[in-house]
Amino acid sequence: MCNLLIAEDEKYLREKVTKNVDWEGRGYRVFVASDGEEALEIIRTRPIDILVTDIRMPGMDGLELTGEAKAINPELKIIVISGHAEFELAQASIRLGVEDYLLKPFRTKRLLEVVEKARGKLEKERERRRLAQQQEQMARHSLEERFTRVFSWLANPDQFLSQPQVPIRLRLGEILKSGTLQELVEEIRLLHRSMDEAREDADRLLIILNDVVITTLSTIGDLGFDLEKGIGIMGKHLPSNAETQFADLKKWVEDFLFDINSLVESGQGQSMEQLIHSVKVYVEEHYRSGVTLNTMAAKLNMSPSQLSKLFLEYAGEHFSDYVTGLKVKKAKELLKGTDDRIYEIADYLGFSDAYYFSSWFKRTVGCSPTEYREGLSIKG
Repeated sequence: MCNLLIAEDEKYLREKVTKNVDWEGRGYRVFVASDGEEALEIIRTRPIDILVTDIRMPGMDGLELTGEAKAINPELKIIVISGHAEFELAQASIRLGVEDYLLKPFRTKRLLEVVEKARGKLEKERERRRLAQQQEQMARHSLEERFTRVFSWLANPDQFLSQPQVPIRLRLGEILKSGTLQELVEEIRLLHRSMDEAREDADRLLIILNDVVITTLSTIGDLGFDLEKGIGIMGKHLPSNAETQFADLKKWVEDFLFDINSLVESGQGQSMEQLIHSVKVYVEEHYRSGVTLNTMAAKLNMSPSQLSKLFLEYAGEHFSDYVTGLKVKKAKELLKGTDDRIYEIADYLGFSDAYYFSSWFKRTVGCSPTEYREGLSIKG
């Protein structure tokens, strides 16, 4: 079932759009709200897929509801209803991520068409995400199977469970990305200690080695290196004889990680610049949705402090200053180049309300949005 929410303050119109279509027969579960606040509460508590909202409602209007709803559920598909007097607002709402709009009066058949169109788009997006996740999972499993085969000389592979049973070593990944050689030496010492403790347990030992390999190859992949290079280094140090000693395994871990560290250092400048460039591109595309250092770091499988350090080193400014600069730049462009109202600009930039946006703009720029726009008018 597709969950459809109708937000409309006019009773007759609510009844028209809910009763003139056999929504249930078409696979929809319909929810109804008489104002924006009620609609927002439903969105908070129910998995709504499509929202149809009037642009003019008492209290929280359709534009404000759109911004708040998108913040709760970015995948939500929204259709706005407006009269001719609000036509420009309806068009402006497209920038807030609205799928379509309907002008009053309209036939319920037309509403059904745009709702079905939004549903089709939603289902395609979900299918793309499902396939992407499936491919990612298959690739990960394929990679783990390769690791299992590489270590088949250690124990019977049929007894080895390739699923990770200990947490991936985030510290090892961070050290390989931006740590010192001394930190890597200390991490290898800790790995050797873990291996010593697992010396009599072949399965546990295999899990530790698998953990090291997955973490290491994932890390160099994050840095833009070809995984085949890492796999080549991994195979380069494997013992060639069948009578492998425990000391050989410890030496393999040491040589493998030192060579990976050398690989990263040899191309770190270029790969880090590429990484920071990709961060900038992502921020430019998503700054309106409130991207933060923490969310960006989680996306890259890094700690916030590590990303902060790298961004400052390679971008020459703090991450938060970069995001603020983008918002200021866009705010000035909108104030200068459009007739949008202050609350519309605030909504577009992802602020919760116009008052907070005005306060932020004045604190950052030194004057209010209105004063900035008036100053441009005087200069013109």
